[in-house]
Amino acid sequence: MASFSSEIIGRNVVDLEGAMFGVVTDLRMTATTGLLTHVLVQHTSEIDPERLPWSTRNGIVEVPVDEVERIANLVHLRR
Repeated sequence: MASFSSEIIGRNVVDLEGAMFGVVTDLRMTATTGLLTHVLVQHTSEIDPERLPWSTRNGIVEVPVDEVERIANLVHLRR
């Protein structure tokens, strides 16, 4: 998993319209199964975290993996 994590951390994240949302800072997995549950994203300064549907702590948004459309050169969100 370390290899996968290192490939994803640091990638830019864009929303459904292709606008910059932030940068992946970490991945969260379940301890028992190792399944990916959240992508942690440092949002851009233009984003108002109060308007987001996800938990935010210290500028880091906890995006559920179900909200990720695909991972390519960029991480694409469904919204």
